[in-house]
Amino acid sequence: MLLYPILLLGATAVLAAPTCTSAAGNNTVTLYLSPSTIAGLQLALYLENLEVNLFQSASANITSGDVAQGISNATLDAISVAAQQEQVHQTTLQNILLAAGASVIPECQYVFPSRNTSEFLSLGRSLSSVGIGAILALAETVAILDSNLVSGIASIAATEARHDAFFNVANGQLPNPAPFDTPISSTWAYNLALEFIVPASCPVELPIPILPTLSTQATLQSNQTSMKFSWDPTQKPVIQESGKDLFIGWVNQLGSPVYTPLKSIGNGSGTATVPSGLKGVVYAALTTQNTLVSIDDLTGATLAGPVIVLVD
Repeated sequence: MLLYPILLLGATAVLAAPTCTSAAGNNTVTLYLSPSTIAGLQLALYLENLEVNLFQSASANITSGDVAQGISNATLDAISVAAQQEQVHQTTLQNILLAAGASVIPECQYVFPSRNTSEFLSLGRSLSSVGIGAILALAETVAILDSNLVSGIASIAATEARHDAFFNVANGQLPNPAPFDTPISSTWAYNLALEFIVPASCPVELPIPILPTLSTQATLQSNQTSMKFSWDPTQKPVIQESGKDLFIGWVNQLGSPVYTPLKSIGNGSGTATVPSGLKGVVYAALTTQNTLVSIDDLTGATLAGPVIVLVD
């Protein structure tokens, strides 16, 4: 089955009574997808729900004072257009899942640390990168297992990349800081989203492991050579690896993870050298491994994290 009729239905941004099946319905399934693709689409919708609510929160905080603070009308217009596009993406993903007879992931309750448009633009720069990283991983899955979705998923990814470029420019950065975006695992994307979700507020919880958090500074200056990290040393994954050497695994663009030793400066904190050549968005994770060559393998060996770092 071609995806285009579903995309056109999503483009109306209206969830009319579906002619395809739902997980609880008895209608005929009209789109057959692999379990891995369905899981990836459900995560994509989980993240899209987050982005839709982020834009709704921003819209509620836009005031006439934004222009006086140096935020142009063009920027405010771009926020409004992007908000509408995120809703279309949300509806499109819902319709694909319905057509496949899969469960649609409902919205949770969210909390965002952005009280005005300037703070929203800063937060959006990080969250848009997470969404792109997850949908790039989904694109790889559908290319192998469900090629009829490739064009539609690639089209969403391209538009999300334009949103990311907008956030970069709005924060005074280049729209294209790196030649490649950075794909991440579903587990990493899910855990990065949890920071903004009210605990126990999701009607449906995805079957993805929750990792201890890792903290560091949000941005990395281009000439910076080391970073400080902190984590909860009482968390089970950390305790299980107690006594072993610790490393920070760095993931950037399409390369294999790069590892640098972590020097302890206290219980649950340490510093690590920053690898050279990092650009754009970077993900860092605490691990005892330093030879793993794929993001999925590093995800399985993550003790805390990931944390997102933006290179300025």
